[in-house]
Amino acid sequence: MDFDECQERVKEILHGKTIVGHALKNDFYALNLTHPWHQIRDTARYDPFMKKSKTCEKLLPKKLKVLAKDKLGMIIQEDGKEHCSVEDATAAMELYKKARRKWEIAVEWKMNKTAEIVTLQVEEAHEFYSSEENPED
Repeated sequence: MDFDECQERVKEILHGKTIVGHALKNDFYALNLTHPWHQIRDTARYDPFMKKSKTCEKLLPKKLKVLAKDKLGMIIQEDGKEHCSVEDATAAMELYKKARRKWEIAVEWKMNKTAEIVTLQVEEAHEFYSSEENPED
């Protein structure tokens, strides 16, 4: 299977699905794919799993190895051993499951806020173009 076929197959599999993982932007980049933000549960980007930068107020991702140990008591990615993709995926899924309730509430809030903003922008654009069509003398 060549890259294009693989990419298309992955795209079909992921369509309409919520994707859980860690540092998913790397996987999407490697496959040259995008996915709707509201269907991504990336343990590297979830605020409660991140750490504060020492130099600014920015949040930075923690390594999956650290999150798995701190939040789950799991030992993964041991030094000197190969990473196990199944272990990594399991750790990411367990982290998600641990935070699922609050995480989903946060995603729902962000989706509602986004919808409000888009609605306001559409209304403002409508008002703007309506006033241009009927300028007051």
